[in-house]
Amino acid sequence: MTWIPASSCEGRPTLPENGVPPGPAASPRRPEIPNQGNRYVWLIAILAFMGIGVLLFTTSLPNEGRGSQGKEPGRLVPDFAAPLVSGLIDADANVCQEKRTCNDQAGKTPACEVKSPKIFNVCEARKRPLVLSFVFDRGADCNPQVDRVERMKDDFPAVNFAVVFFSGDNIKDVAKIVNRRGWTMPVAHTKDGAVANLYGVGGCPTTFFVRRGGRVQETVLGPISEEGLRAKVRRLTGYSPW
Repeated sequence: MTWIPASSCEGRPTLPENGVPPGPAASPRRPEIPNQGNRYVWLIAILAFMGIGVLLFTTSLPNEGRGSQGKEPGRLVPDFAAPLVSGLIDADANVCQEKRTCNDQAGKTPACEVKSPKIFNVCEARKRPLVLSFVFDRGADCNPQVDRVERMKDDFPAVNFAVVFFSGDNIKDVAKIVNRRGWTMPVAHTKDGAVANLYGVGGCPTTFFVRRGGRVQETVLGPISEEGLRAKVRRLTGYSPW
């Protein structure tokens, strides 16, 4: 038997005790990534629910192309007649523009011909400069905007001020809001979105500043301060305090 010096074994692989060379090294196991899908189920469900709510609300206010921008300056405000909250008539607004287009949905009579102490008729209101505010029953700064108009309107007796209140609630419930907040200007109630659609309103509050005769001078989407309201009404009437 030939002996191999220990020094000559340095650097050689050592066999295991069973004398069988080891096989290829096993691949390391890939770490499992925990399934995070369930973590966001509730968040997705809540967002989907909110999206459906927004969709339902916006589809009740179809627009004519300009969306929430309202009517362009210089355009004549469309005709409509709607029940006044003070009259407690729970009926739809009349938006018929001319006799040949009247029907059961828009109204059987042209809106300008519908006159009553319990009805707000924009055809009558636009004979003087008009500030027309659109508000909904679901909005962070809707009612406070009308409060601001209420506080400054008496300083401009030559201007008509009115509100279109869009709500699916009963007109008696809307009347409670009007009385509680002390609004004294005409408040028309609409519950089907027809007037808001006619005026291209998609946001709350939306305010129309209308020149005498019915042409739009400016449309503002969003809240306006009292001082801002005063300045815009002065421009509407051509009055300057300086």
